Amino acid sequence: MRVFTTWMRCNRTAWALALLAAMACAYGAKPPAPPSKIYYAVDSASLSPSRVANPGVVKRMVNSLVMAVTGKPDVRQAWGSLVKSSDRVGIKVSAAGGAVSGTNPQVVDAIVDGLSEAGIPASQIIVWDRNQADLIAAGYRKDGSRYQLRWVDPKTGYDTKAQVNAPVLGKLIWGDSGFGGKSGARFSDMSGDQLSSRSFYSKILSSDVTKIINVPSLTDSFLTGINGALANVVIPNLDNWRRFTKPPSYGDPYLAEIYADAIIKDKVVLTMLDGLVLQYAGGPFANPGFLLDHFTIYASRDPVALDATAMRLIDEARKPSKLPGLAPMTSWLRSAESIGLGTQAEEKIELLQVGVEGLR
Repeated sequence: MRVFTTWMRCNRTAWALALLAAMACAYGAKPPAPPSKIYYAVDSASLSPSRVANPGVVKRMVNSLVMAVTGKPDVRQAWGSLVKSSDRVGIKVSAAGGAVSGTNPQVVDAIVDGLSEAGIPASQIIVWDRNQADLIAAGYRKDGSRYQLRWVDPKTGYDTKAQVNAPVLGKLIWGDSGFGGKSGARFSDMSGDQLSSRSFYSKILSSDVTKIINVPSLTDSFLTGINGALANVVIPNLDNWRRFTKPPSYGDPYLAEIYADAIIKDKVVLTMLDGLVLQYAGGPFANPGFLLDHFTIYASRDPVALDATAMRLIDEARKPSKLPGLAPMTSWLRSAESIGLGTQAEEKIELLQVGVEGLR
């Protein structure tokens, strides 16, 4: 019912915005910007009682969403409007939650089916996250033939020609590309810890893919409040990333500023939020004690609107347990809106349901 309550609020908002636009035109003023649109599909048959995703139902949901977002009449044209046959398409999943609260492989399979219909061969589709172990635990297979499963190798997986410089030092640990080295801005403090003001992008992000479909899961995060659209594509694709998520900023303004880099922003063509299961505490890692069946998948071209909506949904789920709200950890949403990445204000976001299944 939470989804439908939010839907009703947003539809009233849409009518109000339409009235304001008409009044503005009558008086010669500039009409307000149209609301950001988030499409969602909900079906209680999408999960079994043991929370295993139903491939057929999930595929129908994904197909409905991509057609709604693009306004195309069939799946082939919908995906074909987002990617070309020459593109190397990356599907960025969130695997830290494993099979409990990570991105469901069934959602990815449905996306891959659509890309195949649009003429993208398996050799040009990469499904990836930072850690191999997380991907395997989430149910992805290394030996599959429908796409390439990739992860970021700590020694060879980062692009030293694609870097982020920021005036905040981070302590290098195993898994960072420069751990053990002494060159450049990577140096040791008096205690012997290696420090650096640089981070490198993964090669998968910088050069291996030309278009990205970002598929986070609906999960909170002790690092950034939520592990949503911005965090899912920024944090796992950088080494020395911990410096960007330190309290009290929790990623502000770095999540927004790094996402705005053309290496990310210009490649992401669609964000699809896997909300079949909602994890409202303990994320981004799996915590079965804080799960709710949510039965919903969301899609939008506006990653900020999706993250703002995810925060509100997770906050609502946290209330019965008297857990604190996530707003103090998600000030990066305002930063993202201020630099034009999208909309975070609830009254400027319109939720639109696709399909007719609903909660049975």
